[in-house]
Amino acid sequence: MSRRVYVKGKKTYAKGQAPDLSKSNRYQNIISLMSIRVEDVHETSPIDRTGEFYFEVGGKGTLKHDYRVPHQGTVNIKENLTYSAKQDFTLWIEFDESDKAKTKQIPIKLREHDATRDDTVIKSEIPIVYGSGSKYEVLKGKGVAVKIKVSSRKTRF
Repeated sequence: MSRRVYVKGKKTYAKGQAPDLSKSNRYQNIISLMSIRVEDVHETSPIDRTGEFYFEVGGKGTLKHDYRVPHQGTVNIKENLTYSAKQDFTLWIEFDESDKAKTKQIPIKLREHDATRDDTVIKSEIPIVYGSGSKYEVLKGKGVAVKIKVSSRKTRF
């Protein structure tokens, strides 16, 4: 029986055709959720100490819920527990063109969903510096701490 040989990372460009990102003026900007730590849930029922959370990122969009993450439902976290994403949980992504490095402010809200009302737990604006790479930020509110990753890098797409 013969063996198959697989080549990993095979180059698909012709000689001298590889992209030169130094001349690119397109940036990929991403805000990702790393973890949510819940210390206190403001529930009226002492039996169910679970918080139902969702994010509103980037302001109002063209559709009713295109700025809401998750689009439907909530992230349920019990009191004194931490939700950690195994992979990057993307809250917001954008491709933008700019001739020079600039800073953009992205509004973000963490809301707690209840049967009768929605409370804003965290309201902040995240600065994104184009081409700065990745950095981590911690947003704190009443009994909740959210760790997010903000990244901006040049891309050819």
